[in-house]
Amino acid sequence: MTSRRAFMTMSVAAAAAVTGTLLTGRTVSADDELEFPYNVAFTQKHQGHWEGKAGTHVPKVEITDTEIIVTTPHPMSEKHYIVRHTIVDSKGTPIGEHTFAPTDKTAVSKYPLPANSSGKKFYVTSFCNLHDLWIGKFKI
Repeated sequence: MTSRRAFMTMSVAAAAAVTGTLLTGRTVSADDELEFPYNVAFTQKHQGHWEGKAGTHVPKVEITDTEIIVTTPHPMSEKHYIVRHTIVDSKGTPIGEHTFAPTDKTAVSKYPLPANSSGKKFYVTSFCNLHDLWIGKFKI
């Protein structure tokens, strides 16, 4: 990869777009619309080889009248930090993304509430430099 941004874009697109089983073995489903190979991306329910890490890695979502606020309650340090948040719709279309620096005090990002989003499902990702890609889902 030529850059961290290219790698992250590819990682999020792959996690959002993969359907069915690409590898032999188990598949994990974040919900009925999205499946991905086991130990590629992680959720609260399916923590894989990172069992016990969900509490500080699964992104939390707060919705206000005008915006979506994403927080990953994870310490930020030079050696271990949240690299990126991304929001996609149920088809994998990007809604917003934010890249963090290890010097940021917290992993909090804000996005405008998408037009006509009431009742729709979205996925939010949090990528840790040591513990991989974590996915949460939410409905507006």
